[in-house]
Amino acid sequence: MLQDPVLRRFHWLRMTRRLSANAAPPRIRPGDELVAGAELYLAALIAGQDKQAALGLRQLLGAADQAIAPSGITREGSSLRQKQLAWLLLSCWLAARRGNRPEQWRLVTLVRSLFAALQAITLPGGLPVIGAAPPGGVSANPLAELPSSDQAAAAELIRQTRLDDLELLRQEGWLRLDCGPWAGLWHGTPGGWPMESGLAHQDLGAATLHWKALPLLIDAGTPQGGRGRDRDYRSARLHGGITLNGCDPYPFDRPDFSARFRHDLAGPAPQLRSSSDGVQISFDGYGRKGGHRQIERHWHFDGDQLTISDLVLGTGRPLIERRLLTPWDVTPVAEGLRLERDGHRLILQGDLSARMARVRVWDAAGQESMATRILFAGAANLPWRGRLTLQPE
Repeated sequence: MLQDPVLRRFHWLRMTRRLSANAAPPRIRPGDELVAGAELYLAALIAGQDKQAALGLRQLLGAADQAIAPSGITREGSSLRQKQLAWLLLSCWLAARRGNRPEQWRLVTLVRSLFAALQAITLPGGLPVIGAAPPGGVSANPLAELPSSDQAAAAELIRQTRLDDLELLRQEGWLRLDCGPWAGLWHGTPGGWPMESGLAHQDLGAATLHWKALPLLIDAGTPQGGRGRDRDYRSARLHGGITLNGCDPYPFDRPDFSARFRHDLAGPAPQLRSSSDGVQISFDGYGRKGGHRQIERHWHFDGDQLTISDLVLGTGRPLIERRLLTPWDVTPVAEGLRLERDGHRLILQGDLSARMARVRVWDAAGQESMATRILFAGAANLPWRGRLTLQPE
């Protein structure tokens, strides 16, 4: 591994220029290929074209190996992609079932897997928005106009589906935790590097948290049709989490980057794990900026109280920014900041003064609303420790 930060930076620039000059065409998202195969399959069945249906089925099943991890979760880092694939494959299974086609048994296995993971990442207050929305968006209920027999079969299948092995889900970058009044979802791309053509956001170190089934800390989401500013909405600056000097935790991946190059540039993969009282994450992506800079973040749950403890290792004096994004009303009070909604009141306290800004966010249905971004920022000598607390007033 290149130890000298100057040599590492030179190596990075040289490799980036070389790769830019010989850039590979943008990769096709495996989820898009799966969606295209499923749509071809459904259209061919409606038209009675068996040969086209076979082509669509072959494309669908081939893409599923790349698009869906063993736990049933999408590999693209998007909760909305998970919902899209689950409902679309359910429609394919129902169509095969109506025609008593032999592939219905292969399709039902995929459907169970997708819905099991979808239910695992759905919090009490609804499906959190993690990552970008897939092309075409996600319909609210694609089965609403189907015959009642199909709706009954779908409801029974979903009722019987459950993912018991949450550890497998964690290994694939998704961690779900329920603790008293708290329910949370954490996502970290297993390698730390979001795919350039994928749907993951740069939200490593952030959490989606619900308090008594009310969304409290959220993801900003992505506007529909906002492809021109896609990188802006994926940036860590627009999400909850912790950053150094305004940089994203990791660069975006490229098809040309090898595993060795990624490791040499930004260190080992992030570690996302549960602890005796909450969730921990550690990552080394900022080491690419010079020196060993590891971030360790721990969410401690103690009854009604949440404490977020941060440790930044290394040397130097970076600008440390911690952000929280909430749809609740936020008011400065003597104790800190009061977060209020539907009769619930929580007090947020930090070790630095907070700045607030009203920002636009988008929910799972693509609807725009306003939220408050809370920023705790300041330059500090490393190593450094910080703490944020949330508890009922």
